[in-house]
Amino acid sequence: MGFFDTLNQARTQVYVISFVCFLCPGMFNALNSLPTAGPDAQEVKDKQNASLYFCFAIMGLLAGGLNNILGPRILAAIGGTGYAIYAAAQYNVFKVQGPDGKGAITDAANTFSIFSGAYIGLCAGMLWAAQGQICLTYPTESQKGTFFATFWVIFNLGAVLGNTIGTILSWSAGPGGYAMNDAMYLIFIVLMASGSVVAFLIQPPGTIIREDQTQVETPPTNVLREFVEILKLFANPAMLTIMIPCMSSNWFYTYQFGAFGSYFSGRTNGLKAIFYWLGQAAGAWILGNMFLDNTKYTRIARAWTGCYLMIGCSIVFFAGGAVFEYQASAADFVKIDAGTDFGRFFGPFILYILYGLYDAFFQVFTNYLIGAISNDSETLSRYAGFYKGTQSAAGGLSWALNGFVFTKANGNVLSNTTQFWVMIGPCAVSLVFFCLFTKAFVKDTTDENPEHGSSIKAH
Repeated sequence: MGFFDTLNQARTQVYVISFVCFLCPGMFNALNSLPTAGPDAQEVKDKQNASLYFCFAIMGLLAGGLNNILGPRILAAIGGTGYAIYAAAQYNVFKVQGPDGKGAITDAANTFSIFSGAYIGLCAGMLWAAQGQICLTYPTESQKGTFFATFWVIFNLGAVLGNTIGTILSWSAGPGGYAMNDAMYLIFIVLMASGSVVAFLIQPPGTIIREDQTQVETPPTNVLREFVEILKLFANPAMLTIMIPCMSSNWFYTYQFGAFGSYFSGRTNGLKAIFYWLGQAAGAWILGNMFLDNTKYTRIARAWTGCYLMIGCSIVFFAGGAVFEYQASAADFVKIDAGTDFGRFFGPFILYILYGLYDAFFQVFTNYLIGAISNDSETLSRYAGFYKGTQSAAGGLSWALNGFVFTKANGNVLSNTTQFWVMIGPCAVSLVFFCLFTKAFVKDTTDENPEHGSSIKAH
């Protein structure tokens, strides 16, 4: 049986949406994890990402209902169009500044960057709503960790590929070279644009057969009903309990992709980013497949294992991060270059891999907990929208603080050490809510409201 003959199978659809995200947000992550040529470009990037996440927050909340009306194929195809425009805007800033990164950034370039951020935010809200429905609804109860881990591995391999190409192309520039160049930007733009084409392989949810031979059912809906159901999410005890972890799940990117990167040379940032995303892929598979879907133990026991793992990793990883941060904040600290002094690079290199593991653990566990309280296609689509919407609202705030509030022009730029502690706070609070959610809402099996019926037996 060929690939196209299996398009109506649940696992194949997870592969399809994974590859769409490999090309779009995967490449976006590769591009976004590399620092800019200078502080002026970084400030523009902060503004671009702030507009991205605020628009993502709005569309993320609405897109779950929109997905129930239009279906994941349309949303993913439209959603994929924003990523190439985002990359084109960063390329425009790169060209305006010149090879040395010292040219003045024009108002037109700044405006285009902010517009591209807003547009990709709207597009990302649609794409991730489609992804959420597929990855949360199509697996059986015993496969939810594995299916999401599979998605997360493939998706992050896009960032691995993007950073690998960038590192190869920039390595010869030496320690003072920039991690990006013309060829690299053009490769990103072409790959991102192709994601929308792949999205047309996504099939209507009502045609999908799970591996237990149940068929995904999608009852008819309308705009008014979806709007009302979205509003109800903000009175849903489970969603309110998981909201802080949802909001915290992208909060740490401002530090990890900005301040932390300032301690390394351009080509070294590309190299360490490769292994950051590999760490993400490994972390997703370890937690999702090896722990959360280990049917030797009850789902409640697995959820508590996830809580304990998150608490332990938070303590160990951030303790290591604090040690490095205080060493790197010394006045005589010299940027680290892996090519000329690998001994200095090794410790921070391992730390950055651990940051990637932590991100994957956080995302996989949050999605697992959300998926554990329902199997209903419509409901999980809205839950996915709530997750991405609140996640993006907080992410937008984190980028806005550096792009609009604490800026060089205002004379109140946050130190890297301050940004480190700002990163940790929400993550620490989230640990409490992980435990509260597990205690109150995770059961060993999901009982659906009969009127929703998420599946029927396939014939």
